[in-house]
Amino acid sequence: MPERVKISHGEAGMGKKITDYSDYDYKKNFWEKGDRRYEDFCDHLAAGKLLPGYGEKFADICGGFGRLSDVYLPRFTDCTLFDYAPNLLALAKKTQGAKLKTVQGSVYELPFADGELDALLCVRAAHHFVDFPAAVAEMARVLRPRGRAVIEAANKRNVLEILRWLTGRSKMEPFSLQPTSRNDQGFYNYHPRYVERIFRQNNLQIKKVLGVSSFRAGFLKKICGPAPLCLAERLAQGSAGRLRLSPSLYYLLEKTEKSTSNA
Repeated sequence: MPERVKISHGEAGMGKKITDYSDYDYKKNFWEKGDRRYEDFCDHLAAGKLLPGYGEKFADICGGFGRLSDVYLPRFTDCTLFDYAPNLLALAKKTQGAKLKTVQGSVYELPFADGELDALLCVRAAHHFVDFPAAVAEMARVLRPRGRAVIEAANKRNVLEILRWLTGRSKMEPFSLQPTSRNDQGFYNYHPRYVERIFRQNNLQIKKVLGVSSFRAGFLKKICGPAPLCLAERLAQGSAGRLRLSPSLYYLLEKTEKSTSNA
């Protein structure tokens, strides 16, 4: 997939590099042709567990074509899907209609007022953030006090990456606190301590962590198929979150009045 992703260094996002899926059929090529039924199940399961059961103003940040809209539309009265790629937003509007507002823009300049949102979701996007702290700061800004955010981050300190590094098959350096990119396309992976420090610095208190997609290794998917892996995922997300060793970490965060940073 990396060769198909167009990276723009454009005017949007305060001059920051933005990953642009406008010329890529993300739904068809990544999700459907890639047979990512297991990963889709994992994301739905985690988002369903962590998002509030009800609320008013909600935004799916960098939400693509609204893949997880079936999780949040029944829970919130005013839902906005926000993404940089107009083609993905058009697809969401075609499938969801008036139930889901769509807004195009950069994650570094969110079009919401301070404290406007009751809750937000940001999944499978942070690995594209060239400036993770700036993106988190924007999401924290638009969240009301005691509002809830569910933010997912790619975890470089996962079991498979550690094994690759120990056997010389990866230069990811899973124990380094600094974000690491596997290539020049902007696919960043993060150490849990780095991510959690950024959250604290932005008055986002960690309420719960889930370890997600723990069994997404290619050989497991070939041997087992999606059904057994989905069952294992259902049983493992909570304990995997405590260990922080899964390739994807989902954070349930609450915005506090005062800084929670000790860094």
